[in-house]
Amino acid sequence: MPDIHKLKFQPGLIVNQEFFDYPAMQESAKNWLFLSRYRFGTGTFYGRHDGVQLSNLQFGHAVRHEGMMFSGLSPSDCLTIVILQKSAGCVCFNDLKMETGDIIIIDDSQPYDFSSSHPTILGVISIAKTLIATEIPWILDTTDKIFKYKNNILSDTVENEWRRVLEEPNLFNNTDEIKEMEGRIIKAIKCSFEGQTGEACHLTEGEKTALEVRSFLLNSLEETMSIQSIAKQFNLSEKTLLNSFRSLFGITPKRFMQILKLNKAHEDLCHADALKTNVSNIAIKWGFCNFGRFSKDYKALFLVLPSETLNSTQATL
Repeated sequence: MPDIHKLKFQPGLIVNQEFFDYPAMQESAKNWLFLSRYRFGTGTFYGRHDGVQLSNLQFGHAVRHEGMMFSGLSPSDCLTIVILQKSAGCVCFNDLKMETGDIIIIDDSQPYDFSSSHPTILGVISIAKTLIATEIPWILDTTDKIFKYKNNILSDTVENEWRRVLEEPNLFNNTDEIKEMEGRIIKAIKCSFEGQTGEACHLTEGEKTALEVRSFLLNSLEETMSIQSIAKQFNLSEKTLLNSFRSLFGITPKRFMQILKLNKAHEDLCHADALKTNVSNIAIKWGFCNFGRFSKDYKALFLVLPSETLNSTQATL
């Protein structure tokens, strides 16, 4: 496993970093690993990761100022608690459809899938499994479930402790503060989860199939296919497929497929040698035959023309 995925706690380490491209996004997300990623939103790519490490846990926020989809790995040897603090649209973790205030737990042992149709703010706490074993062992059996917020105890605790970190620059000169802060966060977790066993996410049959269609599309983007043929292949009506994609991802399956292909074209253009290929070749590869329309849609998503990406020596993913 890559070293970036390993979590080695540095008590008192504070991160508060904005990012404007994928390399900076990865750099700012300490101990997380992004395996694949797709932009959903149009406009400037922007977000922020912030947080602080204590002796046996780290907590903070993941702020996304646009919709996106990615798969990744959470910090190793930890369980990670994620609180959806703010969202203007649809949010999914794996096959869990979340609402504002919902809490889920991610295990480090397998990749997770995340998608959001609009900007989101996530409260994030990664806890060493050694601490979990002594303080909250029951939480090990709560992955793949959704917990409802309980008086915002956990979210408020994350906000209050982060505010103290920002407002008191010498806070951790007192080494006891690290232990006390960690104790307050663990207490908030216990209070927030008390009396809850978690709920399985109840997706409709159409939504379950839409998740299968998503996986299929991700592995078949170079093929030419219609929404009608996809619906038929998965034994769904086009209307059910449409409604299920809107429910899970906030967009139609046609737009979903177009965005994935635009992202793949962008990736190719970033890595291409302008002396050996051109925009048209890459557009055709991903099924875009109307080059004028391709350029317009590409610029709406990435703010530059495809030719500018190809010819830029500074192009980044």
